[in-house]
Amino acid sequence: MSFYYDNITKSYIRALRGVERPSWAPIEHEIIEVPGSAGGIAVEKKRKVRILYVPVEVRGIGALNLQKVKEDLAKWLIKDGPRNLVFPDEPDRVYYAELTGELNLEEVLDKGKGLLTFICADPFKYGPQLTFTKSASTSGTFTLIMTNPGTVEAYPEFKFLVKKPITHLDIIGPDKYMRIGRPVTVEETIVNPTETILSDTMRTLIGWTNAHNVDGGVISGSFQATENGFRVSNFGTGEAWHGPALQKSVSQPLQDFQVVMQCTFYSPSNDGVGRIELYLLDENGNAFGKLAFKDIHRYEYKQQAEARVGPLFGGTFIIAGQPADPKMFDFFTGILRLKRVKGKWEAYVANISNQHVGEMQGSILDESVSANLAGIKIHAAVSGQNTPAYMTVNHIWVEKVNDLSGAVVPNIAQPGDEIVMDFKKDLILINGEDMKKLKGDFISSFFPIKPGDTALVISPGDAVDVEAKVRGPYH
Repeated sequence: MSFYYDNITKSYIRALRGVERPSWAPIEHEIIEVPGSAGGIAVEKKRKVRILYVPVEVRGIGALNLQKVKEDLAKWLIKDGPRNLVFPDEPDRVYYAELTGELNLEEVLDKGKGLLTFICADPFKYGPQLTFTKSASTSGTFTLIMTNPGTVEAYPEFKFLVKKPITHLDIIGPDKYMRIGRPVTVEETIVNPTETILSDTMRTLIGWTNAHNVDGGVISGSFQATENGFRVSNFGTGEAWHGPALQKSVSQPLQDFQVVMQCTFYSPSNDGVGRIELYLLDENGNAFGKLAFKDIHRYEYKQQAEARVGPLFGGTFIIAGQPADPKMFDFFTGILRLKRVKGKWEAYVANISNQHVGEMQGSILDESVSANLAGIKIHAAVSGQNTPAYMTVNHIWVEKVNDLSGAVVPNIAQPGDEIVMDFKKDLILINGEDMKKLKGDFISSFFPIKPGDTALVISPGDAVDVEAKVRGPYH
């Protein structure tokens, strides 16, 4: 037989008799010996790493001689982190394994025999994933029955679609619970943390007017509105940064606010450069803050983000540069956010796939930059005669931040929001953004469910649809 690793199998390899799959992972007890007494006391039981030994035979096939097979084998099996490993005689079980050690083949002509060693840091094997769904009830709670078919406790995953505003969400098990946010008492008032003042999908130029200046460049060319947002139809000409710029007023001046720009930015080839910028404008049209995403490097992919408080000269950068893993920004379709509340500025940038990745964030206290937000300005540009990167401004939000002092409780989610809680990964996401800070209290926990059926109470059950998943673990 052969086997599947990372959902792939190879025709040139087969597993030989002698595959060692222990019935369970090694169990180690910590024993304290009591003086004067026989034996000892077991104080802790620990499951150790599971090790799988797979003797194999490989052979040259077609255009691949044995030496080329070795190269292909390494490309297939050597990964960063565990991958799923499945054996044909147990197709309904999966191990999460990573190759370790080396493979020394006993070579005869175009064949070779050797031993592959896999380690499973997660010592269990898993059955198929099961899904349980339930729609919002007409009452304040509902009970979801989940089945863990395994022989070991399993950590479930939940996805909630919010149907009405909520201040909290509870998942209550037989002896433990998870809570995000908090309920409201009769003496408290529910408040939305923000109020949308502008939500522009950037599908029309109506309402936007010509801007007059940008940082370190000239305004030229024009934008066009598309189904995906504003794109540059013409960058114009210039020796330095040049491209179009437009501005728009907001309906009311804001002291405490949050501005969010969703944009797309990538270089089709490594010689592409460009910048997308969003300026905060005061009541006189002067810029007092900026968000930017750009690539200023020719012949190198190096996308970076900026968030600045104050003017170009004399301002303070809260964010400037790349994330810890720069590749997270290579193909950027994400958000840049700048927020001010009572003189505290917070900036946040993230690429968005299923969840936010490559997050960059920071904050400063700067009460000297106190102008009201009265408008925004957008700008996209290329430098000199360089090849422009692909740039689109997809959506812009301007939100008023409400006062949350006093006897008020904020809503944590609105209709249409998606909440994910992954109990195995200790993860809480709202619309893909990490919101573990909403974990309600120190008693709430990411708890497992026992083998068999478990009744979980969801509250408020009239506010969410739920899709829950579990994969049964086995010894």
